[in-house]
Amino acid sequence: MLTRIGGPMAKKNTKNAAPKQERPRHDDEKYGEVLYSFSYDMDDINLFNASSLIGPSRIHQVFPIASMLLLLVIIGSLYDREHPIYPLAITAFVLFIGISSMINNWTKVRDWYVTKTNLMQPGDPERRVVVTAETMVVEGPDDAVTTYPLSELKAVALDEDGALAKFGGKRYVYIPARALSDTRYAALVKMLRSRK
Repeated sequence: MLTRIGGPMAKKNTKNAAPKQERPRHDDEKYGEVLYSFSYDMDDINLFNASSLIGPSRIHQVFPIASMLLLLVIIGSLYDREHPIYPLAITAFVLFIGISSMINNWTKVRDWYVTKTNLMQPGDPERRVVVTAETMVVEGPDDAVTTYPLSELKAVALDEDGALAKFGGKRYVYIPARALSDTRYAALVKMLRSRK
């Protein structure tokens, strides 16, 4: 036996329900011979994964080495007690403090930078990426369509979650690994790496 709690039950009205709008099918043929085509949502997870690939891939190795070298310069410039090189020591100390704060705040600096790139565009999170032999085309957010010539590709960074095609000038195309099969993802990354 069913009991109602808190008042009358609402009836499901199918007559007044609005029909679900289907997303329009993408017309990849307008771009010519398509090698790869995939869709994904630029949600918080994909944005986080893409932002982790921004910046030089060895930045976490370079900053500590630079800090250690600056410490050696500071010690070396003050080692000779008769003729210390105070301007060099002060300059090295200021650089050391700057690099140390950059190391400690790297994620904040990187996240601030990401807000200035094309990855953080307002609007619908859906992205459609079409790759031809000469271009990468990104449809989205909303009705925006952006074309990136592969001749302008500067670098490709990747990790286990995806790849980031870097075109310079704060222009990036993120490729989530789960948007393609393993074989097609590996082939796309290999193609992009051969083009840079």
